[in-house]
Amino acid sequence: MTLKEIAEELKVSPSTVSRVLNGRSKNFSVKPELRKRILEQIEASGYRPNRVFSSLRNKENSQISFLFYDRNLLRQTNPVSDAVDVISRELPKLNYTFNFIPCESVRNLYYPVPEWKVAGLIVPDVIYPRQLRNIEEAGIPYVVVNGICGKSGSAVMSDEAANMRLVMEHLHALGHRRIGYLDGFVPGNHHHSYNDRKRGYAEFCEEYGLEEFQSEPWKYSPVEAQFDELLKQKITAVVCYNDELARQVLYYAWRRGVEIPRRLSVVTFNNVPSQSFAIPPLDALAVPGAEMGAAAARMIVGKLENPDEYLGYSIRIPGRLVRRESAAPAPSA
Repeated sequence: MTLKEIAEELKVSPSTVSRVLNGRSKNFSVKPELRKRILEQIEASGYRPNRVFSSLRNKENSQISFLFYDRNLLRQTNPVSDAVDVISRELPKLNYTFNFIPCESVRNLYYPVPEWKVAGLIVPDVIYPRQLRNIEEAGIPYVVVNGICGKSGSAVMSDEAANMRLVMEHLHALGHRRIGYLDGFVPGNHHHSYNDRKRGYAEFCEEYGLEEFQSEPWKYSPVEAQFDELLKQKITAVVCYNDELARQVLYYAWRRGVEIPRRLSVVTFNNVPSQSFAIPPLDALAVPGAEMGAAAARMIVGKLENPDEYLGYSIRIPGRLVRRESAAPAPSA
């Protein structure tokens, strides 16, 4: 039923039903028995107000929009989908509603401002601050999840340099000194995790006097060729940028008779559920998606309550290492 139909059923005006529904009492009063009848009829009819239209009419609103450059982000098991899941659970507890807006043409352009009035925005995986130009100019409070923010926004990211240190310390403690890094170099990948993990790897190698073994930053080649290049350099362990690369490493190692972990230890970023069922089960760095989501929910509400809070502010949250069966002591020479 529509609001108008509910009003006709009760023989009252639609505005009376609307005011009761929204709890308004300013310059308006209704008898308790009529209020009770209206609320019972609303409940029985299953009527739900359109929050978008409400935000257009009202000066105040509690609508949060999520802007996604790729609608598949929510269909995949990844840290961003974990973060969004937590945010979408937390916002209703704080009396905020939300909606999802796909923006698939903006990966290397600009995120749009929603066509209706919103209280704030959640924007996952922003690569460049310039992509947020329209949002910054509109003055809408926003929080970036797993990406870079502009001068008036805020960001919650995984501490990828610290995460790489956890992985490298794990392998170093097992006696590995020839540790390769496979990032599956793809031209145009400028996500902060790509650069931060490479930097963390290089810094650890420099600190511990280890030789670096990774694909050339200017050279694009298939993952199989990159893996073969690392094997030729007699590595005893390899760190993979993500779970997709790790699955390919397991396959190519099996094809070449390279036993894991006896001959080659493998550790990957992104602790997706399928890692437990790989052969062997993969050691993984769990990127803190849920923790990023909880922090982002607190941050966007904080910005809405105090617009001057968190301007240009970013926090980085470290992940945790999940040990399984794909890393073992380095083989003896």
